[in-house]
Amino acid sequence: DEDILYQSMAKAGRPERGHLLHTVYNYRNALRIFFRDRALSDRIGFVYSEWDADKAVADFVGHLRRIRELLSSDLEHAVVPVILDGENAWEYFENDGDDFLKLLYDQLDEDSAFRTVTMTEAAEQVPPRNLPRLFAGSWINHNFRIWIGHPEDNTAWDLLSAAREALVKFQSENPDFDQSRLQQAWRQIYIAEGSDWCWWYGDEHRGAHNAQFDRTYRRHLVAVYELLGLEIPVALLNPVHHGTEVPLAELPETLVTPQLDGRVTHFYEWAGAGVYNCEVAGGAMHRGDRMLASINFGYDHEWLYIRLDFTNAATVRFHKGTGFRVDFYVPEHRDVTVELTGDSLNIVGEMKARAEFDSVLELAVLRADLWEEGHGELGFTVSALADGQPLETWPDNEWIQLTVPKPDSELFWPM
Repeated sequence: DEDILYQSMAKAGRPERGHLLHTVYNYRNALRIFFRDRALSDRIGFVYSEWDADKAVADFVGHLRRIRELLSSDLEHAVVPVILDGENAWEYFENDGDDFLKLLYDQLDEDSAFRTVTMTEAAEQVPPRNLPRLFAGSWINHNFRIWIGHPEDNTAWDLLSAAREALVKFQSENPDFDQSRLQQAWRQIYIAEGSDWCWWYGDEHRGAHNAQFDRTYRRHLVAVYELLGLEIPVALLNPVHHGTEVPLAELPETLVTPQLDGRVTHFYEWAGAGVYNCEVAGGAMHRGDRMLASINFGYDHEWLYIRLDFTNAATVRFHKGTGFRVDFYVPEHRDVTVELTGDSLNIVGEMKARAEFDSVLELAVLRADLWEEGHGELGFTVSALADGQPLETWPDNEWIQLTVPKPDSELFWPM
């Protein structure tokens, strides 16, 4: 990921970013290394599936043109690495991505400004720059936190380490043992060394099949001992995954009436509001350029309030054509969109609403426009938009749900 490049340069005493990303690197005269353009890669992985193919391709090629313009003085070294999980994105696209891919490659093939190449071709044809150091990290937040640190992760690694050590010791002490069974035992170790197991352990990624992943992982390690005729450790018979999920949405604990000024005016302004944590929600397909960090929500007797916190508010302000849409299901669908146009806001929708943006975006929607009686069941999602097209939606497969009671009948604490 591009963050690994920037961290590598910083460790080498060269913290400047500039346009270092779009090229090939030589490391110790042994490796050719590419660092992925995260924005372009994640647009394919997470954004374009919600767009019409022609708009998605126009957006992608437009980004390439801007990159080419920035690199115009040194095109000899220029290559744009677009890297993502090859199998994951297309199931979310219309027609499995065929329409998007055909149109994209047609346009790139017809445009003399671009040439599609494999990694090998780029490594052989593009003069590399020297990479003085290589920072250790992954494509997520330039660290390994997804795979290590949580008690479940640590337990899984300990079980694997013990099984590997047992196999090495057994092989050393039993040179005449059946070689085919040893090969089978090593195959079980190699399978268990895959990174996907600890992707699902811990609290970063929870899904419907975590318990099955856990059983399968431990079964591979049990097979090592079975193949060698050794006693199976009791620890391998106990689940590593404990089935507890980190709550993604906390419901309001009291009425809130924030001051709508686009800032967290004081510590207690949103105290007692509900919150949905986008950073914890993440999803199985982890995107690196997430815009929203969290969604706060609450209400008083007249208004429903929503506050959007960003991973980088300055970046949000920088992008032209950015907007945010809140879709309400009460149960009929209604929505309100806040468009950012420079220093001003434009609110689009049939409901009465107010909004302000500075370091956060604060939105108020009149309760009477959501329900005729002013109270009831509510589900909602929040989408970040670029020129009207969705970039990300939270939550992406359900609604944030809450019940707004009749005024003066709120009961936040059980009696």
